[in-house]
Amino acid sequence: MTLNTALMLEDSRTQANIITGLIEAQGWSTVHCLTVNEAIDVLKTISVQALFIDVFVGRHNTIGLLPRFRRMAPDAPLIVMTAGSANEDIETTLESARQARADYVLRKPFDQAQVRQIFQAAFCAGEARTSRNHILIVDDSSTVRKFAGTALEAAGYSVSVAASMEEAIGDPDIAHVDLALCDVFMPGMGGLKGMRHIKKIWPHIKIIAMSAGVQNYISDAEALSAARDLGADGQISKPFSTKALLDVIDLGLKGDAVAEYID
Repeated sequence: MTLNTALMLEDSRTQANIITGLIEAQGWSTVHCLTVNEAIDVLKTISVQALFIDVFVGRHNTIGLLPRFRRMAPDAPLIVMTAGSANEDIETTLESARQARADYVLRKPFDQAQVRQIFQAAFCAGEARTSRNHILIVDDSSTVRKFAGTALEAAGYSVSVAASMEEAIGDPDIAHVDLALCDVFMPGMGGLKGMRHIKKIWPHIKIIAMSAGVQNYISDAEALSAARDLGADGQISKPFSTKALLDVIDLGLKGDAVAEYID
């Protein structure tokens, strides 16, 4: 028996048929709306458990309507989806959705696994999220990810990991992270730029920077100082002990400034 219903606002019938299949594969029912007015009318009459909102619907950019949708369905996760438009590139659209506090952001085309991930994060982990802080570890070293992740999970935290800033920022669940533990030097976007991006889009996320510096070029103190200048809430030098890690995470979550490097 289907207990959950998702409202989907999508003006392309072809796209709607595809997305309906992805949602209903999770055991949900779907109410498809072609227009903004139709979606508003539906929300006035039935209760839905999730909202899938396309950004560009007819002449509307629905980003400005997200607060209204949230008021009408306050308990439903708001999932924004887009492929961009002729007048706006997809990255700009996705960033606008994040700044508008969408719960999840999906780049079209997306697949069944991404829909499942969102439902699991929003509903299966809902009880845990109310009692456990969610820590995101971003480091290109699998050793660091495993060490820190094991220590934090043993301490009762909910933990997710990413090997790059690109992977971290692209995770649909990043909006629900409480604290990000980020390496300063990583390939790709890199830690410094990534931390600044996280603080810009998700200012509620506390950031703890970690670094061993770059041998013969940059000390750990210099690297961590640069991270603080970009908005990091605290720092920890590599290598670090389990106790030092747990101490700095605890301070960061409490909102206390971590002014000293913890060895």
